Amino acid sequence: MVSVITVTRNRAKLIGRCIDSVLNQTYTNLEHIIIDGASTDETDEIISGYHDSRLKYIKLESNWSVVKSLMHGALQAKGKYLTFLDSDDEYVSEKLEKQVALMETLSEEYGLVYCWMTYFDSSKNNEVIRIHGAKLKGFVPIEAAAQPTVSGTPTFLFRKKVFLELGGWNEDNPIPTDWELGARCCQRWMVDYIPESLVNVYVNHVYERISAQMRYDKKTLKKRIAMHEYFLKEFKETFDLRKGSRWYHYKSLSFFCFKVFDAFKTIKYSFLYFISALENFVYEKRIKK
Repeated sequence: MVSVITVTRNRAKLIGRCIDSVLNQTYTNLEHIIIDGASTDETDEIISGYHDSRLKYIKLESNWSVVKSLMHGALQAKGKYLTFLDSDDEYVSEKLEKQVALMETLSEEYGLVYCWMTYFDSSKNNEVIRIHGAKLKGFVPIEAAAQPTVSGTPTFLFRKKVFLELGGWNEDNPIPTDWELGARCCQRWMVDYIPESLVNVYVNHVYERISAQMRYDKKTLKKRIAMHEYFLKEFKETFDLRKGSRWYHYKSLSFFCFKVFDAFKTIKYSFLYFISALENFVYEKRIKK
């Protein structure tokens, strides 16, 4: 069985698309666990309209954090595998079938398989924005921590025991992200992927997305600075294995510090981060040659 976990709140106008894409999967041995953060709209009515025993609806008495809600769903899961889907997105019909088929061919050394995902602009008649198509496979601890390649929560299919051993998202990270979760998994387990876009991600609709935490307002920028500093500390031993692997984090720190700090701190931090990023980037390019 595959357990699909969705966290939602006040998305009655979107949740139906999400549910339909799960219940209409070509792989039918699944359960869809929906954790509702005390919605005050018509979410209850929409979900009650489905009469499918595979749908498990849990409405919380208060709105928990996304991380806590996801973990609550994972602990309720009965499946051998865990996967996730935001309530404003959808799976392509063969998503689970193809991922399970791949995972079943792999040894226990593989903890995660992922796929690609396509971003659509809801404000422009669902115009395609881009496809996130990572191509890392095998044991890739450095590559996964160095850049946000193995990322995209709805693309993940975990062995449940691996996910529980990881403890899910790390709330010590200033911005708990799919990138950090994937990178942490890659430190101990191998990964593989389906080279197809099997998830549709919708942005710029009237509801705030979970990924709104990645905005560029000053408060969030400071969190993003702290997030990159967290990566440099958390994965230090991994980065130490290959000089140059920190370049993306230094580049990001340089940019965010420039956006946030006053003139003195911009020179002190942003400039130094930029130099470090440049040094790391040049070294990384030499390695690839």
